[in-house]
Amino acid sequence: MLGLALPLALAACSGEPAFLRTAHKEELIDGIQQMLLASVEAEKSAVLSTSDEESLQMAEQARELAKEVDRLRDQLRALIVEDGRPVELEGLDAFDRSWKELKAVDERLLVLAVANTNLKAARLSAREGLAAVDRFVGAIDAMERASTDPALVRKLASASVAALREQALLLIHIPIAEDAEMTRLEEQMAALGASVERTLAELRAGAVVSPEALATAAKAWAEHRQVAAEVVRLSRENTNVRSYDVSAHEKRKVTKECLDALAALLAAVESVPQPAR
Repeated sequence: MLGLALPLALAACSGEPAFLRTAHKEELIDGIQQMLLASVEAEKSAVLSTSDEESLQMAEQARELAKEVDRLRDQLRALIVEDGRPVELEGLDAFDRSWKELKAVDERLLVLAVANTNLKAARLSAREGLAAVDRFVGAIDAMERASTDPALVRKLASASVAALREQALLLIHIPIAEDAEMTRLEEQMAALGASVERTLAELRAGAVVSPEALATAAKAWAEHRQVAAEVVRLSRENTNVRSYDVSAHEKRKVTKECLDALAALLAAVESVPQPAR
């Protein structure tokens, strides 16, 4: 009978009937679960967003919802501490441990999500990078059409192909997650770029080509190399790939732990003995 008398006596001291306190706790647990799930959805939207603005907006929403979880959790802890039931205190402590871990994951995850480096790399490559390659190829084509030297035409054609292949590899580099594969692609791009540079150097050394077309090709290629370097830098940060991986694996695991802890806490709260009416 002592196990029944203590929580009932504490509930009576609180001035609130035991069944109402239980209902209040259940309501808070339900609210925590809803806010937690809403925060997870906002985080996923931040990860999958295709714009910086939307990523930032959804990341901020996820943080605000997490604050609401904290607020409700604090209210719940006050009630549970006041009632002093060990099984409820243990259940809340278990949730707190998982929730602390989940917030730490989110702290890393949301920073990655809003950086959007892979998306930025893709846009930069597809716009400025491709435009520079197009200008380069256009200038090379003009030199080819003006030449009657088969060896020179082959050399120019090889430079165009090398530039286009390098641009294609640059786009492939962006979604790659493995460092070794990125390094392999970078080595291929460097080799293709070096072949273009050799052709340009040979043309400057005395090939009979239009100086204007050669200048246009050299400028376009230099611009493309600058773009490519920035694309590789952004791609190497890999924030979109990394944030998706954390969300799909690490975040999913700890979210389940939080929800399981809440379910166990709810069961503990519902197990409180009720006074006979």
